Amino acid sequence: MKYLLLLSALLVGCTTDTSGIAADSDKPDGKQWLIVDNLNLGRKLTIIDAATHQGMDRLRGVATIQSLYKGDLDLQYRFYWYDSNNVQLNNATTAWTPLSLHGKQQIQVQSVALVHNANHFKIYVREVE
Repeated sequence: MKYLLLLSALLVGCTTDTSGIAADSDKPDGKQWLIVDNLNLGRKLTIIDAATHQGMDRLRGVATIQSLYKGDLDLQYRFYWYDSNNVQLNNATTAWTPLSLHGKQQIQVQSVALVHNANHFKIYVREVE
Protein backbone atom coordinates (compact mmCIF):
# COMPACT_ATOMS: atom_id res chain seq x y z
CA MET A 1 0.00 0.00 0.00
CA LYS A 2 2.86 2.39 0.84
CA TYR A 3 4.42 1.77 -2.55
CA LEU A 4 1.14 2.49 -4.33
CA LEU A 5 0.78 5.83 -2.54
CA LEU A 6 4.39 6.74 -3.29
CA LEU A 7 3.99 5.84 -6.95
CA SER A 8 0.78 7.89 -7.16
CA ALA A 9 2.51 10.90 -5.61
CA LEU A 10 5.39 10.65 -8.06
CA LEU A 11 3.09 10.41 -11.06
CA VAL A 12 1.09 13.47 -10.03
CA GLY A 13 4.22 15.65 -10.19
CA CYS A 14 5.20 14.48 -13.67
CA THR A 15 4.12 15.84 -17.00
CA THR A 16 1.88 13.46 -18.94
CA ASP A 17 1.92 15.16 -22.34
CA THR A 18 5.39 15.76 -23.72
CA SER A 19 4.17 17.55 -26.81
CA GLY A 20 4.44 21.30 -26.93
CA ILE A 21 5.92 23.92 -29.21
CA ALA A 22 9.38 24.27 -30.73
CA ALA A 23 11.47 26.77 -32.69
CA ASP A 24 14.72 26.40 -34.64
CA SER A 25 17.48 29.01 -34.64
CA ASP A 26 18.36 27.93 -38.21
CA LYS A 27 16.17 30.22 -40.36
CA PRO A 28 17.02 29.59 -44.03
CA ASP A 29 14.36 32.00 -45.27
CA GLY A 30 15.07 34.57 -42.54
CA LYS A 31 11.76 33.92 -40.75
CA GLN A 32 11.18 32.29 -37.38
CA TRP A 33 9.32 29.00 -37.80
CA LEU A 34 7.21 27.75 -34.91
CA ILE A 35 6.34 24.05 -34.67
CA VAL A 36 3.14 23.47 -32.69
CA ASP A 37 2.50 19.88 -31.56
CA ASN A 38 0.05 20.87 -28.82
CA LEU A 39 -2.67 23.23 -30.11
CA ASN A 40 -3.89 24.10 -26.63
CA LEU A 41 -0.40 25.27 -25.62
CA GLY A 42 0.08 26.91 -29.02
CA ARG A 43 -2.85 29.23 -28.23
CA LYS A 44 -1.26 30.24 -24.90
CA LEU A 45 2.40 30.58 -25.81
CA THR A 46 4.77 31.58 -28.59
CA ILE A 47 8.50 31.69 -29.20
CA ILE A 48 9.23 35.11 -30.65
CA ASP A 49 12.84 34.57 -31.60
CA ALA A 50 15.50 31.88 -31.42
CA ALA A 51 19.02 33.01 -32.34
CA THR A 52 22.64 32.04 -31.86
CA HIS A 53 25.50 34.28 -30.78
CA GLN A 54 29.17 33.39 -30.93
CA GLY A 55 30.85 33.60 -27.54
CA MET A 56 34.54 33.34 -26.72
CA ASP A 57 34.81 29.67 -27.68
CA ARG A 58 31.23 28.34 -27.66
CA LEU A 59 27.98 29.10 -29.41
CA ARG A 60 25.27 30.59 -27.20
CA GLY A 61 21.57 30.16 -27.94
CA VAL A 62 18.95 32.67 -26.85
CA ALA A 63 15.19 32.29 -27.24
CA THR A 64 12.41 34.69 -26.28
CA ILE A 65 9.28 32.96 -24.97
CA GLN A 66 6.06 34.94 -24.61
CA SER A 67 2.82 34.03 -22.90
CA LEU A 68 -0.34 34.90 -24.80
CA TYR A 69 -2.42 33.80 -21.83
CA LYS A 70 -3.71 36.00 -19.00
CA GLY A 71 -3.11 33.36 -16.32
CA ASP A 72 -0.06 31.54 -15.04
CA LEU A 73 1.72 28.87 -17.10
CA ASP A 74 3.94 26.17 -15.58
CA LEU A 75 6.32 25.06 -18.30
CA GLN A 76 9.54 23.23 -19.01
CA TYR A 77 12.03 23.93 -21.81
CA ARG A 78 15.02 22.18 -23.31
CA PHE A 79 17.67 23.11 -25.88
CA TYR A 80 18.93 20.58 -28.46
CA TRP A 81 22.10 21.45 -30.41
CA TYR A 82 22.79 20.44 -34.03
CA ASP A 83 25.79 20.56 -36.36
CA SER A 84 25.83 22.03 -39.88
CA ASN A 85 24.48 18.71 -41.27
CA ASN A 86 21.48 18.94 -38.93
CA VAL A 87 22.73 16.03 -36.79
CA GLN A 88 21.78 16.29 -33.13
CA LEU A 89 24.90 16.66 -30.98
CA ASN A 90 23.75 16.20 -27.41
CA ASN A 91 21.20 13.42 -27.18
CA ALA A 92 19.20 14.68 -24.20
CA THR A 93 22.28 15.47 -22.11
CA THR A 94 20.50 18.44 -20.57
CA ALA A 95 17.45 18.16 -18.34
CA TRP A 96 14.13 19.89 -18.84
CA THR A 97 14.32 23.27 -17.11
CA PRO A 98 11.26 24.55 -15.20
CA LEU A 99 9.82 27.91 -16.19
CA SER A 100 6.81 29.80 -14.85
CA LEU A 101 5.24 32.59 -16.88
CA HIS A 102 2.64 34.96 -15.49
CA GLY A 103 -0.07 36.72 -17.48
CA LYS A 104 1.34 37.79 -20.88
CA GLN A 105 4.90 37.74 -19.54
CA GLN A 106 7.86 37.56 -21.92
CA ILE A 107 11.22 36.07 -20.93
CA GLN A 108 14.55 35.19 -22.53
CA VAL A 109 16.12 31.80 -21.90
CA GLN A 110 19.58 30.73 -22.98
CA SER A 111 21.94 27.82 -23.30
CA VAL A 112 25.57 27.31 -24.27
CA ALA A 113 26.58 24.55 -26.71
CA LEU A 114 28.66 21.87 -25.04
CA VAL A 115 30.64 21.14 -28.21
CA HIS A 116 32.58 23.37 -30.61
CA ASN A 117 30.94 22.11 -33.83
CA ALA A 118 27.43 23.25 -32.88
CA ASN A 119 25.79 25.26 -35.64
CA HIS A 120 22.23 25.87 -34.44
CA PHE A 121 19.68 24.73 -31.86
CA LYS A 122 16.05 23.83 -31.46
CA ILE A 123 14.20 24.79 -28.31
CA TYR A 124 11.24 22.76 -27.10
CA VAL A 125 8.70 24.05 -24.58
CA ARG A 126 6.03 21.92 -22.93
CA GLU A 127 3.40 22.49 -20.28
CA VAL A 128 3.62 20.76 -16.90
CA GLU A 129 0.29 19.35 -15.83
